Amino acid sequence: MWYSSIINVLQEGQSYRRSDLISLLKQGHRGLNENTYGWAIGNMLKVGILQRTGWGYYVLAKKEQKPPYVPPYSVESQTIRFLVSNQFPQLGFTIFETTLLNEFLNHLIAKNTVYVQTERRFFNEVFDFLKWNTDRFVLYRPSAKQYSLYFRTNMIVVQDWISEAPLNPKVPHDITMEKMLVDIYCERDRTILYNTAEYPDIVWDVYDRYPVDTVRLLRYARRRHREAEIAEYIPEQYRIKKFNCHVH
Repeated sequence: MWYSSIINVLQEGQSYRRSDLISLLKQGHRGLNENTYGWAIGNMLKVGILQRTGWGYYVLAKKEQKPPYVPPYSVESQTIRFLVSNQFPQLGFTIFETTLLNEFLNHLIAKNTVYVQTERRFFNEVFDFLKWNTDRFVLYRPSAKQYSLYFRTNMIVVQDWISEAPLNPKVPHDITMEKMLVDIYCERDRTILYNTAEYPDIVWDVYDRYPVDTVRLLRYARRRHREAEIAEYIPEQYRIKKFNCHVH
């Protein structure tokens, strides 16, 4: 097709806006109808030349696509998810456990903690339900000091669910990689679990292994007032141009 010549111009891993792609198409094929350029982008997505990385952002698709992130939950986490979803079938909540980070850490977390992030108006019901229906020690929104003071292996921490968190509609109780990267940077009790100097390496490793929607990640980071800080750690080729960030 006439638009396939754009492959020779695009850099692998570099994120492009829709307007960038249209400008590149116009350079090689001037005078076409504006809708034609939009159709070309849509068709390149359809046939696998391009891959969407966020709303209005695209990358040149690699021959071997990165697999989507599927959190390898422990039996304990799966049991808690089943109990909560069965008791509160309409409740929005997300499960995270600290050992999920071991895939990306040099110093592994040996003692696990399961986090249940739930809608704030239901936290009392969820907290009481888990306290009386599991054999786990349960805390609600502990500070970093309280977390260290009352820590038990495999304990449960109930937290408020932050609105606008990036979710997977197919498995809404599973944590997404975008949410995980933001939460482990923002939550004080989680930053004591690992050496925060490893955070840049975690981000790079995640981007290298899995597809990450940078736009969704930064939108959630903005909701948590950490947008500019977290944007600093995103690999250069995946950055959104408006941030113009440089890692120190």
